[in-house]
Amino acid sequence: MAVQKSRQQDSRIRVNEEASLELAPRPGAVRLVMPAREIGTAGIIMIGLSGVIGAGIFVASGIPIRIAGPAAIISYLAGAIIVIPVMLYLAEMESACPSTGAFSDYANRFLGPLMGFVTGWMYWSAGVLGMATEVTASALLMHWWLPGWPLWLFSLLFSLLIITTNLLDIGRFTSIEGLFSGVKILALLVFILAGLAVLTGLWPGLEPAGATNYFAHGGFFPHGLKGVLASLLLVVFAYSGIQVVCMTAAQATNPRRTIPRAVVGTGLAVTFLNTGAVFLLVGLLPWFTVPVNSSPFVVVLEKLHIPFGSHLLNAVIITAVLSSMNTTMFGVTRMLKSLAERDEAPRFLLKTNRRGVPTRALAASGIFLSIAVILAYLLPQKVFLYVASASSFISLFNWVVITVTYLSFRRKLPRPGGPFVLPGYPYLPLMSLLLLLVVLASIPLSRSQIPGMVSGVVLSLVYTMIFFLFIRRRRVTPQV
Repeated sequence: MAVQKSRQQDSRIRVNEEASLELAPRPGAVRLVMPAREIGTAGIIMIGLSGVIGAGIFVASGIPIRIAGPAAIISYLAGAIIVIPVMLYLAEMESACPSTGAFSDYANRFLGPLMGFVTGWMYWSAGVLGMATEVTASALLMHWWLPGWPLWLFSLLFSLLIITTNLLDIGRFTSIEGLFSGVKILALLVFILAGLAVLTGLWPGLEPAGATNYFAHGGFFPHGLKGVLASLLLVVFAYSGIQVVCMTAAQATNPRRTIPRAVVGTGLAVTFLNTGAVFLLVGLLPWFTVPVNSSPFVVVLEKLHIPFGSHLLNAVIITAVLSSMNTTMFGVTRMLKSLAERDEAPRFLLKTNRRGVPTRALAASGIFLSIAVILAYLLPQKVFLYVASASSFISLFNWVVITVTYLSFRRKLPRPGGPFVLPGYPYLPLMSLLLLLVVLASIPLSRSQIPGMVSGVVLSLVYTMIFFLFIRRRRVTPQV
């Protein structure tokens, strides 16, 4: 019996470079499978940027700008200050003990099975809602070309495309996302350079914009500090995709080192790109004219009178949004499989194909994504804001849990032995916790975000009830 138990516990240990042992659906059954191709630091950073750079900056940035005015620049900087330390807490835990379930697994270990269950399902829900936002944004961008076509049709076609792409093996997936990330980064860099040229008078045929739009229309803070606080929830949406970096740990080369480096690299890059882009948007357009139902970047390109420039940028943005959605699907399917491994989701979701893709988890996520198609049909004008705010609230909830988990992790392991140890404990995580609670408390300042907050609270209560009704009897608190 002891030998059999040992074999079960060691069932995920790699036996050589050609094959690995994977836990089969039935306890005690072990089968030999080919491992997925590993990803290096650069590949993970590209996946991370692919997950972060999407609708949150290219489409949804107009909403925080309308709420905060030019002070949205501060909102995006604040968003980075909030999210990057939280991801570093997660990176330190990944460094000490890599896990396929990322923060859900750590919440399970250090806060108990209830939090592991709730955060895992909340991440999955936030991912599906985030993809619903992305696919709706893609449909809105297509509407700019084909206004007579229904939004739900574009949503359906893009959803099928993403599901198909996620059936590729990790090598091809990483190559595709690397290419898409390069296109998105290049587009933002070109926009930043062009915007600086217009502001400084170097763009031929246009008068220099200067600093007029930063202060002329109600000042830099037209709605005061309240506007900055009210805008933070949707700013969070622009950074929420960074979590996918830590979801790659199971397929990363030396995750103890690559994950922390990838978090830092992704965080710094996306902070520069997001903040730089918003800085130029509010400088080139009066803040109250920035569109909220289409991409403000396209509007700026139209003003620059570049032949076909707005059409080219619209195509790039659609690619960027779909790429972000693609990476999110990668993360949620891995989380769903991890939940199934802990018996917190149906075990049939463990099924993978020869490429290592959890096909049934992918199919299940795709089915729920189809709800976005229905929402786009029923609420074509409101679905984006409602779904984006709900996804952002759930991300905030999970970040609070990650921070509390990290505090417990460091308390139970006072001398961390991993190669990456973040300085500043316990003051840094306590400050992060305070900032996260401030953002949560500021949500009601914008009435349009309240439905998203209510949806997130209801969802967390539903998952808690499910745990106590169906999961608790089958779970035993793991030993650290």
